[in-house]
Amino acid sequence: MSEHEELTDTQLRILMYLISRDGRCGVREIARDLKLPVSTVHYNLKRLEEIGFIERGVDGYIIKRGLKHERYIVIRRRVFHRLFIYSLFFAGVASGNIILLILHEPTIERIMLIIISLIASLLFLYEAYKDLKKIRF
Repeated sequence: MSEHEELTDTQLRILMYLISRDGRCGVREIARDLKLPVSTVHYNLKRLEEIGFIERGVDGYIIKRGLKHERYIVIRRRVFHRLFIYSLFFAGVASGNIILLILHEPTIERIMLIIISLIASLLFLYEAYKDLKKIRF
C-alpha cells in the first residue's frame, strides 16, 4: 500500500483505537472493544504493521508513526475530526459576536453574522458526526 492510498474504515478504526489507548493492546482486546471478529482484527493489524503504522511489541501492538490523515487531527492521544475543529471555530465566532451584541447596540449585520456562524458550526458538526459514525468504536 503506497503512502497515497487510503486506509480502510476498519484499519482507520483500529488505528484510532490504538492511538486513544496509547497502544499496547492485544488482538482479542481490540476485537472485543471494537466488536469485530478476531480474524478481521488480526488481518488488519498485519496490514497496518506492513504499512508501518504499528509494530508488535511484547505486550501488544504499539503505534510506530502518527496518523496523518486528511480528515483527522491527533492531539494528545485524542483523535478529532477536522470538521469538528471547524465547527468549534464558527461556534467561537458566534459566541464572540453574541458578547458584542450584549455589550453594544445590536445591528442587523451582527445578528446575521451570529446566525450564519451558528448555522456553519452546526453543519460542520453534523458532517463530522456522520463521518465518525461509520468508524466509531
